[in-house]
Amino acid sequence: MLDKWVTIRYKYGNRKISMQFVTARDFMTKIKEIYVSNKTMFEKRLAAFKKIWSQGNDLKIFEELCYCLCTPREKAKNALNAINALTMNNYDLLINGNYKIIDKVLYGNKIALHPIKAERIIKNRKIFYPNTKNILQSKYCFDNIKKVRKELVRDVVGFGFKEASHFLRNIGFGCDLAIIDRHIKNQLVEYGVIESNAKYKNITEKQYYEIEERMIQFANKIKIPVDILDMLLMYSENKEVIK
Repeated sequence: MLDKWVTIRYKYGNRKISMQFVTARDFMTKIKEIYVSNKTMFEKRLAAFKKIWSQGNDLKIFEELCYCLCTPREKAKNALNAINALTMNNYDLLINGNYKIIDKVLYGNKIALHPIKAERIIKNRKIFYPNTKNILQSKYCFDNIKKVRKELVRDVVGFGFKEASHFLRNIGFGCDLAIIDRHIKNQLVEYGVIESNAKYKNITEKQYYEIEERMIQFANKIKIPVDILDMLLMYSENKEVIK
């Protein structure tokens, strides 16, 4: 919880009411303090993501794709637990498991929409595994990462712009992308980074770009890399970073 508040007092009939709000300036100060205190942790996490791609590990790359498939409407910890279960015993269930087995694992780890997500893992496995890195490099030009993201939304069954951005960040290509889920979005609204009318459940492609641009501007203003900012905002709420 942030330390500094603005108090607004007013009368409602015969009652006196006080309300407290965190100021945007105090929010920026707190975020920068968290970043400075945990900079090494965040940078190590980014370095680990980049290593997944640079080492060309197809299993790890496909694992990240499937992790991002599990995240919609789900807690990051549950998604991670599900993927950890699927990747036990040298990735056996993730690579060889049929729909029924994968669905059972997702259900056992409390994954929302588990039948749909199990089906998506199976469908994407047929497209992107094995030879995951070679397939991605042959299909997409990674010199234009925003174009790659748009093409992933088109090609990966179950990816929206948030999932595609998350996947690209988790394999080391997130420096120009923002991961915008409802939690991040609501924090950006609360602290005045984006307008209050942007606090809605679903966003269009155009709206995603607009919010992303504001988030990147905010990251530049407070001198924090945008591919760390979503982890930082999560950490400010939960005191932990999952992925």
